[in-house]
Amino acid sequence: MEEQQNIRRVAFAPGTADGVAEYDAAKEEETPLRIPAPPTMPRPSRTVSHVHEPPYMKLANPGPLGLLGFAITTFVLGLYECGAGYDFSRNRICDADIFAVIRLPHSDPAGDVGPNQAVFGLAIFMGGAAQFVAGIMQFRVGNTFGSTVHCSYGAFWLSYAMFLIPSLDIRGQYKGDERAYTFAIAIYLTLWCFLTFLFLIAALRTNVAILLLFFFLTMAFLFLALANYLMTEHPTAAVRLNKTGGAFAVICAAVAFYGGASGLMLPETTFVRFPLGEFPHPAV
Repeated sequence: MEEQQNIRRVAFAPGTADGVAEYDAAKEEETPLRIPAPPTMPRPSRTVSHVHEPPYMKLANPGPLGLLGFAITTFVLGLYECGAGYDFSRNRICDADIFAVIRLPHSDPAGDVGPNQAVFGLAIFMGGAAQFVAGIMQFRVGNTFGSTVHCSYGAFWLSYAMFLIPSLDIRGQYKGDERAYTFAIAIYLTLWCFLTFLFLIAALRTNVAILLLFFFLTMAFLFLALANYLMTEHPTAAVRLNKTGGAFAVICAAVAFYGGASGLMLPETTFVRFPLGEFPHPAV
């Protein structure tokens, strides 16, 4: 018992290979006690799930998709707002004697549905879905401005398409109160005018094409909103303002189409270039 009490273990005694030894105080000598080392863990196989840095992947530029989707939808609706294919003489609100109405081929003046109903598909897919996808892709590449702009106008076109769904009958819910309905549309357009002006301020250091796009779009929303505010009280002025807003929308669509086409003119695929009018950025 006394000998067992005199024996103690010490960590890594000098002269031992494995770092553990027995020390006998009575004999004043050390007897190495070898303990087998723990088994080495095998290296994880490449087939085992583990965290690693993903390989480099080049991302596409989503800007042209968003701009072209916006351009096509806005151009079509802008023509309709200018009066293309619409018979103002059938509108009991507006005075049509002073307007030269543009006719679409084979348009039927006896139809009760306005020509903007034809923009429904574009508003859902090109203006809405395509732009929303472009906005999500802009978010993926870290472009906060592009993501906000494309997702916002994608949501605009989807919300606009809701007004065109007959089963919802949004206009009919106002029970024939045209003034309340047109005021609601005017407020809706006014908010989009403010948001577009905010985008214009945020894009002052981008390029000329983007600035012109937001400027003409702001003017389009402004005149269309004013037209709806005055629709019941001053129908003649309202139709003039509405056609002016449609003209601004057509110009805006042309600029957006130019900007989208510029993004497709890559040096790997073509020799053509569409300059956007970049502003010089001062060195930081």
